[in-house]
Amino acid sequence: MRKNSLLIAILLVLSLTGGALAAPPVPPAPNPARPVNDFAGMLEPDHISRMEGVALALKKASGADLVAVTVDNLGGYTIEEYALELFRTWGLGDKEQHNGVLLLVNKENVLADRSGRVRIEVGYGLEGAIPDGKAGRILDEYVLPAWAKGSFSEGIYHGYMALAAAIAEEYDIDLSRAEELAGLSDYQTAPEDELSLGTIIVILIIILIIAGLQSQQTRRRPPRRRSFYDDDHWGGPFISGGGFGRGGFGGGGFGGFGGVSSGGGGASR
Repeated sequence: MRKNSLLIAILLVLSLTGGALAAPPVPPAPNPARPVNDFAGMLEPDHISRMEGVALALKKASGADLVAVTVDNLGGYTIEEYALELFRTWGLGDKEQHNGVLLLVNKENVLADRSGRVRIEVGYGLEGAIPDGKAGRILDEYVLPAWAKGSFSEGIYHGYMALAAAIAEEYDIDLSRAEELAGLSDYQTAPEDELSLGTIIVILIIILIIAGLQSQQTRRRPPRRRSFYDDDHWGGPFISGGGFGRGGFGGGGFGGFGGVSSGGGGASR
């Protein structure tokens, strides 16, 4: 009896472990590779054509992969798990640059209007161009408003174009060089005004150091007679942030996917 109980317990643990380790059942990578894969039938043909034209032009100019995938459901997994597995299985982006971006849409949750509807997954090489906050704003400003009106294809299209604009801006691509890229200027945004958490921490540390030095100098200063109108004034430094330059590199046609890594960055809604 005890042996049977032990055997049942072992089998139960193995079954639970196996389920936890099982990868989401993502569709196989298309052959030949395609930037737009509408498995759930959510996109209009005209939108697909324009999205693929932009993706091919971006691939040629930068080597980056911008891929859109729609699926009927996630098979019980979270959209973050599904997107990460799809990104890695398909190998989006260049192997050296890790410059792939995935726009994943879950039709089941879109129709139910609940979380897990859409995910932007960003490769390591483009996390600077599309940080989590920017990915979230793209979903909030371009995708969700159209979906609220029932325009599912339009929302996916505008979100895709906004991502394409961010990639083009990162590689400093001249949008006039290809007819397919001309419309991306409508989606490009001015540099963000907000400072990153790391920058804020560095600024605070510098201010504290300067304040400490100033305090030491004040304590060492010999006392002097003060009148009613005397006052001491001191001012801190003006601290200005610098900027980073951007480079570009050429690539071939949309011949296939080749990267392997996602930074785990992005946003979901």
